[in-house]
Amino acid sequence: MGWFVYPKNTQGIKPLNTNRIWRKHSSKIVFGSLIAGSLILSYKDISANMQSLSIARTTIAFNGQQQMLLEQQLSHEQALSKVAEARYKAGCTIVVAVKSARNLATLVEGETVLDRTTKRSLPIGTVVCDGNGNTGVLIADQDGVPVVAQMAFTGDRQLAINQIKKIRGAKLYYYTPQK
Repeated sequence: MGWFVYPKNTQGIKPLNTNRIWRKHSSKIVFGSLIAGSLILSYKDISANMQSLSIARTTIAFNGQQQMLLEQQLSHEQALSKVAEARYKAGCTIVVAVKSARNLATLVEGETVLDRTTKRSLPIGTVVCDGNGNTGVLIADQDGVPVVAQMAFTGDRQLAINQIKKIRGAKLYYYTPQK
């Protein structure tokens, strides 16, 4: 078996002078080593911080989206409130309970509203309202039966009470709805 011998420097390559490199770049080497060591030792802390930052970004994005949805909902409610107020001011038909005409009923979308005298459905296009501030328009359902739809709500309870007072001689009682 043969021995392996390194060839002599025949191509003009100078040997590496480590003393010269150390003298010239010692501060850079020391600080670089310290930084690399501290990064290695604090890897778990850095990854935990990055993960918590990611969770915080996700939470902030979710909260921003929720805020936007709430603002859109408020805008929609305000627009519906204006519609409901206009319906009350124009003179909507107050809905009363089936068993007693002296008790107010609550409008429910999709339900039929009957004339209390004839017990027949009110005509399509009739604007109806209740004592809670709900208003709706009767439209034909799939079977052609007039049902409450296009509901709008106003939080102005006094507007509903004023509409009820327009019925001369009527003494209507308001009961808080129950579930």
